[in-house]
Amino acid sequence: MIVYLRPRLLIVDEVGYLPLDSIAANLFFKLVSARYEKGSMFLTSIKSIGEWGELMGDPVLATAVLDRLLHHCHVINIRGNSYRLKDRCVM
Repeated sequence: MIVYLRPRLLIVDEVGYLPLDSIAANLFFKLVSARYEKGSMFLTSIKSIGEWGELMGDPVLATAVLDRLLHHCHVINIRGNSYRLKDRCVM
């Protein structure tokens, strides 16, 4: 895990694309806790904050993760159609 603590900015893309099992959820909590107030993180997610309990399979663990992530963060909520589908021809 030390390799994830070194960067000044750690980018984690697509959090919530797949549900996390208990082992992955606990490892993610450890990562967030280890970087808390020590290094910046940039996360993207298709899940709203209210859905993280279900995503992680443990609402208490999700609350602890979100508590650390949201303490010093800027939330940017992007709504609208998918950029990837902008040129798709619909028949």
